[in-house]
Amino acid sequence: MKFTVFPLVALALMAVVTFTAPAAKAADLEGSKKFIDSMAQRGINFLADPNLSVDGRKAEFDKLLQTSFDTATIGKFALGTYWKTATPAQQTEYQKLFKSMIIEVYSKRFNEYKGQKIQVTGARADGDRDVLVSSTIIPPDGGDSVPVDWRVRNNKVIDVIVAGVSMAVNQRSDFASVIQRGGGNVDVLLQHLRTNAGK
Repeated sequence: MKFTVFPLVALALMAVVTFTAPAAKAADLEGSKKFIDSMAQRGINFLADPNLSVDGRKAEFDKLLQTSFDTATIGKFALGTYWKTATPAQQTEYQKLFKSMIIEVYSKRFNEYKGQKIQVTGARADGDRDVLVSSTIIPPDGGDSVPVDWRVRNNKVIDVIVAGVSMAVNQRSDFASVIQRGGGNVDVLLQHLRTNAGK
């Protein structure tokens, strides 16, 4: 998969929608589409702003994560079954490192933004709690577009699915491999995250 799509994926990595009574679903779906569109534009604005420094873009990305993503839920899912075996202290440090890693890893890709656009194409309910908002990343050079779905729950994004590949599931697999190579010790993953988060 081409990594050039990830700067925009990171903006929205990993859509606010109120998902309550059945009668409100239609309005909620339309609202979620509008939110994704607005959030994507916000991200594009800071990516394309030549006056923003690297730290400035990183700060804007951090704001997007705080307001639009449930990093705690994503992080817990990514740790998988090892979440239950981790101590409370390990869980706390892991969540902090997980968020820092996201910011550090994706901010290094911001310079790959070359004018791509995001077009929201639809939204649908997925189960009792989630909404999937469909979109397409359109390259500026007329190349192949990339389908991206945003999974939202309780007013936050909990997964980003790029060309059918779940970023959360992919991250979970990567973390499991790190822990397994370390003999099942969660501390091995924590050290891995410290490295990737610049700690």
